[in-house]
Amino acid sequence: MKKNLLALGIILMSALTFTACSDDNDFDNGTQPEVTSPTTYVSCAGNWKQNDGTIGILFYNATDRPKSPFRYYDAYTAQNGEEVGDAQDLIVFGNKVVITSTTSSKIEILNRLGRLEKKILMPKVEPRYLATDGKYVYFSAYSGKIYKMNPNDMQKPIVDSVEVGPYPEAISVANGKLYANMSDHNYDNKGKSISIVDLSSFKKVKEVEVALNPYNQSIAVGNDIYFVSAYHSENALVQKIDATTDKVTSVCKASAIAYNIQKNALVCLYATYYDTNKRFFVHDLKTGTETNIDMTGLQQPQQVNVDNKGYIYVIDNPSYKAPSEVFYYSPEGKLIQGNIKVGYSAQNVRFAN
Repeated sequence: MKKNLLALGIILMSALTFTACSDDNDFDNGTQPEVTSPTTYVSCAGNWKQNDGTIGILFYNATDRPKSPFRYYDAYTAQNGEEVGDAQDLIVFGNKVVITSTTSSKIEILNRLGRLEKKILMPKVEPRYLATDGKYVYFSAYSGKIYKMNPNDMQKPIVDSVEVGPYPEAISVANGKLYANMSDHNYDNKGKSISIVDLSSFKKVKEVEVALNPYNQSIAVGNDIYFVSAYHSENALVQKIDATTDKVTSVCKASAIAYNIQKNALVCLYATYYDTNKRFFVHDLKTGTETNIDMTGLQQPQQVNVDNKGYIYVIDNPSYKAPSEVFYYSPEGKLIQGNIKVGYSAQNVRFAN
């Protein structure tokens, strides 16, 4: 088994000397792009209690360029000879990959190829979403806490924890503070706040009221936090917190957001369960101008992510009985490759900086 895993690692390392695009025209003329980022990861939660989640890598397929540049590699299974179970979120931290698994109630630390280095079983904690300030990794959990960890410390990776309230979800870090979405998990209309933790003392300092059910979207852009209140799937609102004043303002209607650093814009999806009106668009943060992107081929888009070159990845979940699919777009919103099959119930595409 060790020999097989080593061989797989060598094969994948060879595959990971591929590259991302220098500009959109590279895909039009078939030119091999230049190297930018070594890995692009996908966390897939799988179906409820079916043990069919995955931690995978999208890697460049040189033989099928330019029409099909990406292939999906189930890294966790190949590297460890077992299934991950479920994988809610992941973050790349230096040469480590940290995974949260909610149903399995565990944290796992992998190397960059997906080989398991440390498994931390946390019964009844139910870890959810991850963020980092560059020094530590933080994760929310249904235990009602935010946890602080050092993935490089294999002996005692969990450093501290702080109570923030019931069912925290997505988190972000800005201006020395951590912002946690306090969801309306119990559907009692009480989940409509953001808990704020001072990172120097690691104490909760306040809550600010927001629209109902801030859920799985939270992004730090400088000293601003952009997040989505999902209501109960009949609507969705993007709001912003100024991390210097903690003032809350409304931005636009969207259910999933990602930040394009190249354009200083949010790439947005509006695709709620009970609203048939769907949109895929770019919201310029300076001017407020919105530009639509063609949604052809997307059936049930649920998540959008953007890499550091501005390329867009949309997760489409057309059926719970089939693997999720990723659609890959240029920074200008031109579809490069669609229907890339990944794992079941894909949650996020994450990038190594």
